[in-house]
Amino acid sequence: MTAAAPFSTSHATRHRVGPWFIVEGALLIILGVLAAALPGIAGVAAAVVFGWVLILAGLFGLTSLIGSRDHTHLLWSIVSGAVALVVGALIVWAPLVGAVTLALFIAAYLLIDGLAMAGLAWDQRKRGAGRWLWLMIAGVVDILLALLIVAFGPLSDAVLLGFVIGVDLIVAGIALAAMGLAARKVAV
Repeated sequence: MTAAAPFSTSHATRHRVGPWFIVEGALLIILGVLAAALPGIAGVAAAVVFGWVLILAGLFGLTSLIGSRDHTHLLWSIVSGAVALVVGALIVWAPLVGAVTLALFIAAYLLIDGLAMAGLAWDQRKRGAGRWLWLMIAGVVDILLALLIVAFGPLSDAVLLGFVIGVDLIVAGIALAAMGLAARKVAV
């Protein structure tokens, strides 16, 4: 049994994608600073966006039933679409309540994303990639932010949610910019 060769990228590819990581990182840092500076607005905005996503998902789900014939799970599809539509409408109607509830979902996301970032960092370290430590830091920060939200429980309102979103965006932006700089440096 032979081990698969590690994925490698050419210097030209690294040189080409490096600036895009830097640009994405800079944009995430700017958005993160705005979210941290205006955490209440960022938290409510996140809830409203999530509410609209649910409304659209519910509408598309229910609309797809019209076009599909002989649907195997018609009742469950109706329930799924209706629940998404109703919950989305409730969040858009009362975004502050939605922000409090959304905080728990974001905690779950941050925990999973933090573990994924740590895994990615570990993989990058094994490959000898530069700046893997920033990915690990981003993963650890995500995990700590998730634990912070859970620790505050019902107090994790729109302000905490907006602040957490801001910190997450800033750290992710730094990690991406560092990876882009490392890619450019290796490519030269």
